[in-house]
Amino acid sequence: MIETPRNTVPVPALSEDLAFLDITTEWDLSASYHQWKPSIVVPAPFRPSPEQVRYVITVANQKGGVGKTLTAFELALSLVARGLRVRLIDADPQVASLTLWLPVIYPEGLSEDQRFSLRDVYYDKCTLAEATYPTRYQGLYLVPSFPNLDQVQNERPTGYETCLRWHLRECDDDFDVTIIDSGPSLGALTVSALVAAHDVVVPVQAASGLDVEGAASLYETINTVTTRMNRDLRVAAIFLTDFEKSKLARTIGGEMAKAFPDALIVPSRTCVKIGEAQLEKKALREFAPEATTVLDYDRGAGILIGRAGL
Repeated sequence: MIETPRNTVPVPALSEDLAFLDITTEWDLSASYHQWKPSIVVPAPFRPSPEQVRYVITVANQKGGVGKTLTAFELALSLVARGLRVRLIDADPQVASLTLWLPVIYPEGLSEDQRFSLRDVYYDKCTLAEATYPTRYQGLYLVPSFPNLDQVQNERPTGYETCLRWHLRECDDDFDVTIIDSGPSLGALTVSALVAAHDVVVPVQAASGLDVEGAASLYETINTVTTRMNRDLRVAAIFLTDFEKSKLARTIGGEMAKAFPDALIVPSRTCVKIGEAQLEKKALREFAPEATTVLDYDRGAGILIGRAGL
């Protein structure tokens, strides 16, 4: 078992007095725009993920800049605040990835050539447990990645599709949830992450009509994975990132609800402090705990696992 160092920060639960969004079963798109109020959609067919050890969520979208890393990070902290032990896997080879925002705490005396990353897992140089390290937050751990992870994308080592699933099943650690932050493509790494997952969470920019069109490609990839490699995979939630009330945002939310009728639709309201939090190497939840973005991820995460605190 990986021990958490002493110099870590606890993740407290949020106060219920904050400005959380209302919850509804569907948006009333027939209402006039001025009367319409944004809310979290929990459709009738939705069911919270069953409580189980090693529940795996993949955050995916083939488009960059839609808030995948923010979504993975804030969902993870929301679950940690509910008493769960969470592992984040950074499956994005970009330099500006989760590993840069959330540095790991390596054991004392561990030289650089002894520090494992996700790439080492794919090339059988270590187990997933050996590549999992504590972070500054109690209960939150990270499998880091670096630009050399792109080698997996290009070379596609033998068994890459099932690599993460196999390692997650073989791990003897006691994580309640693993969240995989995938890269901005539908290539080898994202396919591997989808094969390993129980649920997919899709961030979609609420201010970009192109994201609705792009979601069709993701839908096709998910269908292929579901048919051939992971029949239990489901799209559990759509997070509408950078959300501000507008006719376009309402249209995009309505289109995503039609495309994924069993999924949560969660507006993630815009926040100007995200960039500042990244510079400080802090989670937005710690940097600005009353930000509406934080509240929306917290409530969405709670509904997803059936611990909404309602």
